[in-house]
Amino acid sequence: MEPAGRGEMWQAALSVAVSLLVFAAAVPFAKTPLLQIPAFIPMYVAALVICDLITAVLLFGQFSVVRTPALWLLASGYLFTACATLAYSFIFPGLFSPSGWFGSGPQTSSAMYMFWHSGFPLAVIGYTLLKGYTTIPGPLRRLGLARPPIAMACAVLGVLLLVAGFVLFATQGQAYIPMFLNGNRTTDTGRMFLFGVWVLSLVALVAVWKKKPHTVLDVRLLVVMCVWLLDIALAALLNTGRYDLGWYTGRIYGLLAASFLLIVLLIENMKQYQRLFQLSVKLGAANKVLANLARHDGLTGLANRRYFDEYLAEQIAIASRFHRPLALILCDIDHFKDFNDHYGHQAGDACLKRIARVLQSCSRRPADLVARYGGEEFAFILPDTGLKAAARMAEEMRCEVSHLAIAHARSSAASCVSVSSGVSELVPPMKAPQLIAAADALLYHAKGLGRNQVVSAWANI
Repeated sequence: MEPAGRGEMWQAALSVAVSLLVFAAAVPFAKTPLLQIPAFIPMYVAALVICDLITAVLLFGQFSVVRTPALWLLASGYLFTACATLAYSFIFPGLFSPSGWFGSGPQTSSAMYMFWHSGFPLAVIGYTLLKGYTTIPGPLRRLGLARPPIAMACAVLGVLLLVAGFVLFATQGQAYIPMFLNGNRTTDTGRMFLFGVWVLSLVALVAVWKKKPHTVLDVRLLVVMCVWLLDIALAALLNTGRYDLGWYTGRIYGLLAASFLLIVLLIENMKQYQRLFQLSVKLGAANKVLANLARHDGLTGLANRRYFDEYLAEQIAIASRFHRPLALILCDIDHFKDFNDHYGHQAGDACLKRIARVLQSCSRRPADLVARYGGEEFAFILPDTGLKAAARMAEEMRCEVSHLAIAHARSSAASCVSVSSGVSELVPPMKAPQLIAAADALLYHAKGLGRNQVVSAWANI
């Protein structure tokens, strides 16, 4: 989780302030008896269980990524709350049967309520104690709990066994349960136990507050624990018993506490997804730039030798398979070393750029590829082009370069910069090396004839 900022702290403070105002308004009327609504408990339980289960799943999902034991324990605490709430609904009198399922007695649901409301604060306290651990401790690691699937399976099994064990005790060991309720009214003994549960929740709140620095999750958990304390106070301490205003209001508070962290986690997940999407877009753009840089020459912007080799092999394979023509032009700037020596390397780079633009302008089809083959040597791959047409294109390029009229005082071929070209055509079963070698041989032949000309296997142009 990210560190909490000033905005998160202010939002949390505002949420707690609003809750305290509602709590203060409800306290004077907490003992007011209200109509018994049997449908309230199943609606409340269903909403609470769903919220806690989804929260547990989200927290377990975060644990599977960061693998911190604190998150694992907090997720287990929410899973425990969901299971305990569900068990509470089964044994609540009058919901599924007059006294509750599994042989429940008059004190069974109250005992289950205290067990439920004690377990979650203990999980929160454990969460704060484990916050300093970035990995699963050694003994638990040796048991295989460092692997998220095993850790989550152990959490589910442990919670189910714990809740089932207490349900068994609360239903079959009723003789050992004190009298918490007399009818629908809370006894002094019940209030004493409930006060202990409330103090335990207060300890959990203080533990979260003292464990700094606070993350966004910690700040939201502080709000949850504050609302949790108000829930217990209204629903169990400041009221008279079941079905009064405090009892109803307290359970609504409990539902708000369960929903609050769930909403926050969903918002955080949405933000993380948005960040990941934006990062994915940026990475995609960066990858395109890198791919372009990897395939193109930095000086001229033409395809580089690596891309030339890949593309030529691909086009040879296509031409051989479908019996299509393929031509290759290799051209070289005449006496370019002398040009560099006389005019300097900056002038040489400028010359290469201007010639590259001319060659690129002669490429009129998407499938054609112009590449910088070497220092002052260029290559032109022409798919679906015969030798005669390729030779005409090579001559056109030679003329366009001459029209640039770049002065070259050290050239024996012309008074300005010129190029010589060799043109070869694919003849199966030729491969790339043979096609390149044929064009290269014709290029050297053009140089031997005095440069500033095109030589092909078809004719001299």
